[in-house]
Amino acid sequence: MTVSLLQRILSEREEMHPAERRVAEYVGTAPSEVIHMSMARLSEICSVSDPTIMRFCRRFGFDGYQDFKLNLAQSLVPSAPFAYEQIVPQDSIANVVRKTCRNSLNAIQRLEEDLDPAQIAAAAALLGGASWTGIHATGISEVNALDAEHKFQRLGMRCQALLGKQRQWMHAEGARPGEVALIFSQSGHTKQMVEVATAVRARGARVVSVAADDSPLARVSDALIAVLPYDRTELMTPLASRLNHHLVTNMLVTAIAINSGSQFPDQLPALDSWQTDKI
Repeated sequence: MTVSLLQRILSEREEMHPAERRVAEYVGTAPSEVIHMSMARLSEICSVSDPTIMRFCRRFGFDGYQDFKLNLAQSLVPSAPFAYEQIVPQDSIANVVRKTCRNSLNAIQRLEEDLDPAQIAAAAALLGGASWTGIHATGISEVNALDAEHKFQRLGMRCQALLGKQRQWMHAEGARPGEVALIFSQSGHTKQMVEVATAVRARGARVVSVAADDSPLARVSDALIAVLPYDRTELMTPLASRLNHHLVTNMLVTAIAINSGSQFPDQLPALDSWQTDKI
């Protein structure tokens, strides 16, 4: 994976002399401001001399400050393959905000480049023709199942989010031809989801999975939407993969609506009965 200039600055700052470290810390906290800043202004903010700024730039292979700013600006543009910036305890809140947004933007761009539109089309065709859809997930993916249930019901589809092993097995064992099981799994290796998919297909129903390619779940699915998992995510908030699964749901909803001839793919008129009074 290519390491961006900003990542190099943050990873090498502890090895720098105090004056250069102050520059590194400020650049790491406010990179979008630095790219519009004169060298004199950066020197003033960091309480260093202009020669210190020049040494800092040359440390990373740049002949001058303008060349450094150009490359810093390029490093702020999301790029594929997915580049993940680890959030560490020493990060300021400004860095938490920046890294969270950048990680999410990188994830979305990677999805756009990696996702096969034919897989969305095939899955939408199966779901749109289903007599009933059971939406399965476990762990952190349960929020994706609830999101899909809400959006598919707005579309007028008969569906239900099935959370918990007992409910999933009850519906899997009673699956019928014409029904579809939609399964969300970031890794595609969750044993419970693989067993549910196998049971559903054994009873003549179909399986659509949103999971990693070439995974056990992918191999027992009738239609796969392959979303690459991420090797590194925040321990408590694995946002990037979950965000892309939400986007896949939006793609499916829109594709199904278009296939059915809906005049409003976003289905906003369907909200009428759920509207609440606004103040």
